[in-house]
Amino acid sequence: MRSLALSLALLGSALLAAGTAHAQYAAPGFPMLPQGRLPVAKVAAKLQSPILPRFWHEADPAKLVAGRTEFFAFVSEHAKFPDGAKPTAAQPKAPLPTGRLLVRVLVRPDGSVRQPPRVMRRELALPESAYLPSAIQALDAEAQRVLGALRFVRSKSVQDSLVVPMRFIEQ
Repeated sequence: MRSLALSLALLGSALLAAGTAHAQYAAPGFPMLPQGRLPVAKVAAKLQSPILPRFWHEADPAKLVAGRTEFFAFVSEHAKFPDGAKPTAAQPKAPLPTGRLLVRVLVRPDGSVRQPPRVMRRELALPESAYLPSAIQALDAEAQRVLGALRFVRSKSVQDSLVVPMRFIEQ
């Protein structure tokens, strides 16, 4: 009995020497939260265009061409063929969706784009049924990501509507 009491005393003194212990308690029905800082996930910077001119209202042909060129330069620079549209290892023989999407963009008077831009039509190399649904959704999402980031000059008009063609070709 004495040896048990002595061993418990030694164990207790060893625990006290090791430092303070932190106990966690959560009430029933509440999750136990970790102590200390949580790792912060890195969030990719949101894509945002420079303020573009409303080139479709321009009467001057030079300004119209310059505005259209700036608009399509931004779109072609930032639109990439999405990885989600490429065939996966599970289905390596799935066809690659290539072709053109016609996307309607509604521009508010303050120059922002009403979210999300709407895919009006898909003109793909094969019928849509030949592609994986996830591949078509990836193309739609990429078009919405790039065109949703557009910003235009303010206008007095109520709202403008554009139909933008986006071509997706794997290179």
